[in-house]
Amino acid sequence: MRFALGLVGALAAIAVPGASAADFEGDNGPCRETPGDPALLRCPTGYVGVPYEVEIATDEASGCFPYIWIQIVNSALPAGLSMSQSGVISGIPTGTGLTRFWLWNHDLTAAQGGPSWCARDDVSEREFSIPIDPGPVIVNAAAKAATVGQPYSERLTAGRLVSLNPPTTGSDMPAAWSVQSGVLPPGVALSADGLLAGTPTAEGSFRFVVQADLQNGSPPATHEYTLVVRQPVAVQSPLGSQAGPTGEVGSRFEKTFTATGGSGTYTWSLSSGALPSGVALDATRGTIDGTPRRAGSYKFVVTAKDSEGRVASTTAAMRVVTRLVIKTPRLKAATVARAYHARLAARGGVQPLKWRVVRGKLPPGMVLSQLGALAGIPRGAGSFRVTVEARDALGAKSKKTLVLLVSG
Repeated sequence: MRFALGLVGALAAIAVPGASAADFEGDNGPCRETPGDPALLRCPTGYVGVPYEVEIATDEASGCFPYIWIQIVNSALPAGLSMSQSGVISGIPTGTGLTRFWLWNHDLTAAQGGPSWCARDDVSEREFSIPIDPGPVIVNAAAKAATVGQPYSERLTAGRLVSLNPPTTGSDMPAAWSVQSGVLPPGVALSADGLLAGTPTAEGSFRFVVQADLQNGSPPATHEYTLVVRQPVAVQSPLGSQAGPTGEVGSRFEKTFTATGGSGTYTWSLSSGALPSGVALDATRGTIDGTPRRAGSYKFVVTAKDSEGRVASTTAAMRVVTRLVIKTPRLKAATVARAYHARLAARGGVQPLKWRVVRGKLPPGMVLSQLGALAGIPRGAGSFRVTVEARDALGAKSKKTLVLLVSG
């Protein structure tokens, strides 16, 4: 889980100039004597995930001030913090707890690079503590996308960050919410209790910073969001909503659904119903294709989902008919100079059919019409072998070789 960390615009404490390496400042410095334990200096409270900085103050009255250096001895700072030689403790705390540590305050002698008049290392030591409390956090890493004209609602949640490694939060905390900068989409507002809601009226990409004040003594948490508003997704179907004859057993079928609006990138799915056996929906292209294996009527719902979660659906239907087959078994014989007429027949497929001769030649004086009528007056005897083809309204074809005998 990702977390939006609270930020503060100022340091946790500001240093007060110090003096001799012989003493730490415990009265006017940022780290004060602890009630009931005056030997322990307690520094300002830090918060997990919030930048922290405090400068250890020293007394100016003696020693080689300001030529001093401070070191941590036989102890450690809270995780995430470090200290410079001049005594500035800074960093981002990564976990909660009270940490006690010892500091030594040294004079920087001439032999160590200090001034010539600083002859000896005057050392003092003192125990310090830094309490680290849970930090303020806005849990929502991003705002979900919105759609023009559709109600929008996103509940922002604040909590206490107890660890950065790994990021861990405690229970949700009530907070006072506000927009610190930027612009919300027209029609959308942020309530004081953290509900981002409304009906967007314009598309665009809107950047804004929100603040959550936990009102528990910790600094407020802030986070920048980008809320994307787009047009609704709409799906167009290449098929009607009623099951007309659209497919044929054994013939490859392909139709593509299209979508508009949203992010422009869509994932397609069959949300209800079923496609014919042998036909499948391509989730990337929105195409249903394949070779139907069984006749029947099918009704289904195709849904497009864009990359930001918007969805739209359309109802479609198709009817798969039986395979087109020429069923005329043979041609009746013809006689020279006598009128001849025969009707070729087929079953299956989708009307109307178109007929033609694709191989061989009919007897002189005879023709095959596109409607499948073989007619004319033969002018010569013989055996005529021809291959005829029927093509239906879906483009399916069936061929058959027939022999026409013409006697004299």
